[in-house]
Amino acid sequence: MTNPDSHNLLTDRWLTVRLDNGDTEKIAPQEIGREEILDIDAPRADFRGALYQLLIGLLQTAFAPKDRKHWQHYWKEPPAPEMLAAAFEPYSTAFVINAPVGEPAFMQDLELTLDEVIQIEELLFGSPGKNTRDLNIDHFIKRSSITTVSAHWAAILLYSHQINTAGSGPGHRVTLRGGGPLTTLVLPPESASPCSLWQRLWLNILPRDRFFQIHGNHELKELADIFPWMAPTRTSEKNQKTLPSDVNPLQMYWPMPARIRVVWESSGEDVICDISGIATRHFACHVARKNKGVNYSGPWVHPLTPYQYKKPDEPISLKGREAGAGYKNWLALVLGNKNDHTEPATVVRQAMDRLRSVGMADEEARIWGFGYDLDSAKAKCWYESEMPVLPISGEQADELAYRVETVLKATNATLDILKKSLKVALFRDTKNDSNAKQFLSKTPDIDANFWSATEPPFYRLLQQLVEQLNDEDAIDNLLNQWANTLRDEARKLFDQYALSSLNEDGDLKRVVKARDGKGGLNHHLNGSRALNNLAA
Repeated sequence: MTNPDSHNLLTDRWLTVRLDNGDTEKIAPQEIGREEILDIDAPRADFRGALYQLLIGLLQTAFAPKDRKHWQHYWKEPPAPEMLAAAFEPYSTAFVINAPVGEPAFMQDLELTLDEVIQIEELLFGSPGKNTRDLNIDHFIKRSSITTVSAHWAAILLYSHQINTAGSGPGHRVTLRGGGPLTTLVLPPESASPCSLWQRLWLNILPRDRFFQIHGNHELKELADIFPWMAPTRTSEKNQKTLPSDVNPLQMYWPMPARIRVVWESSGEDVICDISGIATRHFACHVARKNKGVNYSGPWVHPLTPYQYKKPDEPISLKGREAGAGYKNWLALVLGNKNDHTEPATVVRQAMDRLRSVGMADEEARIWGFGYDLDSAKAKCWYESEMPVLPISGEQADELAYRVETVLKATNATLDILKKSLKVALFRDTKNDSNAKQFLSKTPDIDANFWSATEPPFYRLLQQLVEQLNDEDAIDNLLNQWANTLRDEARKLFDQYALSSLNEDGDLKRVVKARDGKGGLNHHLNGSRALNNLAA
């Protein structure tokens, strides 16, 4: 193997960004403060999410403001490239991509030998794994679609794997947030349009005093306390666990549960990177991998992820699939849901305070949620969505949370009535027919269509509730309107499904009875306690 020239994520110009004039340009990370840069241009949606997290982690590590005043300053006056370059320089050795074994390389085990290797595409979520290859059942996602990856995109592939992995066999560790975590980032209000990439990133940076007040351990300042690949891996071969008290809390942005080392290659001629489509002469086709990497354990709470607390000291991260649930999760992700003990991500909880500090308290910011739905280590789907963060706080937020909770209860009750009524409409024998028994589990699109159809009116309702929180009569009127919206949408979807090909025997009498008869859809909609008590 030839040793390629050195590449570094901090100093190389490799990051493709979109400019306000519509062009794209490759920049070094130190240039992200340029006001004409609007967004990241990435070849895959999951890599775009990974790049946002990498840049946020870099800023939080190397350029976090001292306090809120300093945060306000850099919101208004983004740093020049020279300033960021100086801030990043002490950390540059941690971002070398292709150093030889025994020298630190980004997201790679310091000492892992290259004896046993796998194809690099096995690290890519959605690609077939070894068992799938061995059984020759890669019918839908073919093997060898990603064979050659350039140095910079190999580094991003490693980063995406390390922050999302759910493990891939005995002893292969899950990432610090649990496999396939949900990430929720705060985006600036649309009134700030065109908002720059800097604003998108900076809104998710916590002042140092606040960050360490929450997470502690700021005295652990060695690079290896932050970047685990800078020293021999804290392997878990003897069941050693890595607790929040063992390392600097900034390691949350740079976890390394998987022991991986890239096998680097070079060529005298250009080859094409299968991820970016860009010509390169330094690339990777294989990686070495070994189990028993860092075993993150204990009450880790990542600033970019919402958690559920079934027990006070045992946070469980919400998973990427929740980004596909629409407004069903708005309360949990934005305000927190006391009933199921969910808390928004730290950056979301702090969002209104930061916006208020720069005179945008009356503006509606957004949350961008994204992540994988993983089944063990296999990717079932990538989800992402946006939802509004309304400009309220304190007692108003508590009151709105109470109102939204009742709204969501009524919405879930309506959906339940719809599905049970459809089951009666479509099947003669709902108790013994195997198709009837499996109907609800095999038609998840009913749920998706119901939540999707009611999403725009829900967000209109939210805005109206905020405007009328001190007017009980107005709120009662709004909630009654919402109950009618739910009833109308349930009837529309009932008609759509009951008269579709799902009704195999075409018994319209049964359909009419299930819709309008005693014990049918309308009977239950009109008598629903959850709907009738919305404005009580």
